[in-house]
Amino acid sequence: MDTKIGNAKGSVFINVKEYILNTRGQDVWNRILTNLPEPDRETLYGNLTKSEWYPAPLLNRLINTYDLLVGAGDYRSVTHVAEHIATKDLKPLFDAFLDLNNPNIVLNNTPALWGRYFDSGRLELEALDLENNFSVLHLYDAADEDRVSGVAICNHAVPKWLKIGLLLCGASSANIEQTDCRYKGAEYCRYEVTWE
Repeated sequence: MDTKIGNAKGSVFINVKEYILNTRGQDVWNRILTNLPEPDRETLYGNLTKSEWYPAPLLNRLINTYDLLVGAGDYRSVTHVAEHIATKDLKPLFDAFLDLNNPNIVLNNTPALWGRYFDSGRLELEALDLENNFSVLHLYDAADEDRVSGVAICNHAVPKWLKIGLLLCGASSANIEQTDCRYKGAEYCRYEVTWE
């Protein structure tokens, strides 16, 4: 059994912190830190670097604690955080590479874009039907919040990130439905993507 601890890019942590500070304030950020284990607090109090990698379980604990303190405990609050991350990270990327401003090119490059955020797991394109503006993506990884990206990421962050990515690259609307989840016994998370 693989016991490797996956990592998330520092930019994700920086954008999560920025979102929380901008929308909820320093008091909420401090409450979140108080509810995290000491090693987590030390890392998050430190100077996070966009290009460094930090443990994915730390991201899970940060997001889960945020949702417990300001959300309803159902991870839906994470969608707003994911929207902020996608807008901050993807817009400059799409602006720099104009050829990415096309939904089918973005979907074809989604596996590489996943690697910008996580060094474990893989996102694969199963199907891309341009005639019907339909795609299917699979996210393969363990179902272990103590090692890799957690349930909040696969259930709420990934769909929102995909939607924002499609809207930023020219789609007028987008819908992402997660039809299977690795945290509910499936082999992988499966996303059905439609756009206009």
